[in-house]
Amino acid sequence: MRVLLVVEPGLDGAFRHVEGLARHLLGVGDTVHLAYSSRRTSRGLDELVAEVRARGGLAVDLEVGNAPRPGDVRALARLRRFVGRVRPDVVHSHSSKAGALVRVLPSLGVRAPVVHTPHAYVGMDGSADAAVYWRVERLLGRVGTTITISPDEADFARTRLGIPSARVRTVHNPVDLARFVPGDAVRRAELRAEYAIPDDAVVIGSVGRLAPQKDPRTLFHSVWSVMQADPSVWFVHVGHGELAEEMTAWAESTGMSERWVHVPYLESPERIYQLFDGFVVCPIFEAGWPLVLLEALAAGLPVVTTRSPGMSDIDRAGLSHCWTASPRDVEGVARGLRHLVAAVSADATTNHRAYAAEHFDPAARYADVRAVYLEIAPSTR
Repeated sequence: MRVLLVVEPGLDGAFRHVEGLARHLLGVGDTVHLAYSSRRTSRGLDELVAEVRARGGLAVDLEVGNAPRPGDVRALARLRRFVGRVRPDVVHSHSSKAGALVRVLPSLGVRAPVVHTPHAYVGMDGSADAAVYWRVERLLGRVGTTITISPDEADFARTRLGIPSARVRTVHNPVDLARFVPGDAVRRAELRAEYAIPDDAVVIGSVGRLAPQKDPRTLFHSVWSVMQADPSVWFVHVGHGELAEEMTAWAESTGMSERWVHVPYLESPERIYQLFDGFVVCPIFEAGWPLVLLEALAAGLPVVTTRSPGMSDIDRAGLSHCWTASPRDVEGVARGLRHLVAAVSADATTNHRAYAAEHFDPAARYADVRAVYLEIAPSTR
């Protein structure tokens, strides 16, 4: 099968999903082509482009950003020519910009079956300023097949955006259990020395963009509440974003920065989970269980999270050490963190890695995506 993957951005969760999918497809003998953008890039994107080309595929840089720009017209023409050149059996777009470009192609005479994964619809939290985006998605959602990553996202696609149920499939995110593993005492001690954290500290970790969707204000206020009451607690955050300056200034003004380690970006984040004793995220909405939460589960960590749209089913999952709160609930998140610290102090053992292995195995989840390709392009069977 010939698959064209179209992605923007070239970093963070959506791209890491594409990385894994591309390598799975290559592993089962498919030909993978790649259309990407160098505007938001990473070393991982460079490596994937090189790997695709080394395995006989072609790659093209569309040079687009995530916001609408006049240059998108040139990118669309470039993508149309590229599709004509590689003649894919399936074109699979990831995130909003790539999805817009790909789902316009059929109106330009391109006949390849189209799949789109939104990786979270804008406004899943009900934001009023998403109305224009929703109108666009109502039109584009009637093109091709949409793969959502949670029942919540699928329900939003059907009920709020009016995408026909027959065009919606749900495939959960996977997590690489070979990369994300529990840490041992030796590795933890090495990492604490590297980041100048005391050996006896309780380290609460978080990974995510410092952006409104991830709600760093609730995150930082909640963690600081626990840190004030317990001087053994440290906070390590990995991520960058438009709220970085605000959160840094706030941490410095409160004194939190004395026990806060900020790592703006990690190309390979698997090591950092072995530094953490527990994990917390506070998104306002997600497409489904976010990749960083799955990585924390694979590492066997106790977790605290908000029950945001995309994650409404997490309380029913049977996770042994998972505490939840409503979005924007500072005290609720802090309460969960106090339970988490107590569990760490008691050397609690979670069932989280076993759960991740059962439900989020990469081979199984990427095979589910490939099954959608075979469904919509039966000539490739």
